[in-house]
Amino acid sequence: MTLKQRFTSNPQIYYALSIAATWAGIGSLMNGVTMTLTYGIIPSLIWVLGNTVACILFGTVACKIPKVREVFRSRVMETVCAIMCIFQAWLSMNGMQTVFSDTVLGPDFGKYVAYALAVFFLIILLRFGMIRNVLTDGFGWIIVYLMAAGVTAAALIYTKGTVNHIGLGLEPEPMKTGIWKAILLLPGPFTYPYFFEILDYNDRNEDGTAKVNVKRAFTMGGVFFGLYMAIVFPLAWTQFTPTLNIVKAVLITIIGTSTLSSSMYSIYIAFGKKLGLAINTALIAGWSILIPLGVMGMWTLMASVRIYFVAAGILVALIWNACEKKAVRS
Repeated sequence: MTLKQRFTSNPQIYYALSIAATWAGIGSLMNGVTMTLTYGIIPSLIWVLGNTVACILFGTVACKIPKVREVFRSRVMETVCAIMCIFQAWLSMNGMQTVFSDTVLGPDFGKYVAYALAVFFLIILLRFGMIRNVLTDGFGWIIVYLMAAGVTAAALIYTKGTVNHIGLGLEPEPMKTGIWKAILLLPGPFTYPYFFEILDYNDRNEDGTAKVNVKRAFTMGGVFFGLYMAIVFPLAWTQFTPTLNIVKAVLITIIGTSTLSSSMYSIYIAFGKKLGLAINTALIAGWSILIPLGVMGMWTLMASVRIYFVAAGILVALIWNACEKKAVRS
């Protein structure tokens, strides 16, 4: 049985791995370490919890609250979400450039890697679409687990007793930051047209792919993501050799690749192949302008904006459903 046949006969685990891979993003490891070092253990764990719950919350809301899918698949919301995916793609490319800047290979190497991967997905997603995105995400995420465990173990062995000193971060300001950044994470999955495409793809079953409990797939995706964060959480205490820095950069690049591909595929979903190709090409060409923002700066800009229109979208869905029920009773 081929990999594609295994997917079509029982796609749930592949969906879950793709969800975790897409959601992880290149900032999950980098920002996680930064959060722990800057604000302390407890604020960072709150941020991790928000990260883990986000996909579970999405699966529950999208599957249980009527009209949410219709609102977010509307032309207006899908367009706005696809624009957010441009920022997600830039965030992934920024991360690839940044992680290699800490290695002997230098930032230019990371820049070329980011460009090469973006061009690769520009072409392959245009040609193969949904199944290719799910399968590459799933395969990549298994590699992430193996590499993350190896990098963490090697870093802990190298560090020995000279660990970074990190406080609990129970002071009001760090706690407020941790809670707020966790809240900013929760609307995130709603800005991925790809996640709504998984819901619709599961319903349509056009190519014979088996229908599954897709809400459970998003719950599993959240759990898979939480497992990954548990593996890499100790990295905030460790030191890195030059060789380990290169391995870490490769790991983070693989993580960012899944988000980059799903973001670019979301743009194809929202705008179609021709316009999507033009937008993805412009995304790649215009990325160099955004490099100075860095990873955390790019993420904060995007997360601060999306919380408002996601909340507005869910509110519209609730009002729409309430009006329909009232019309039926009348």
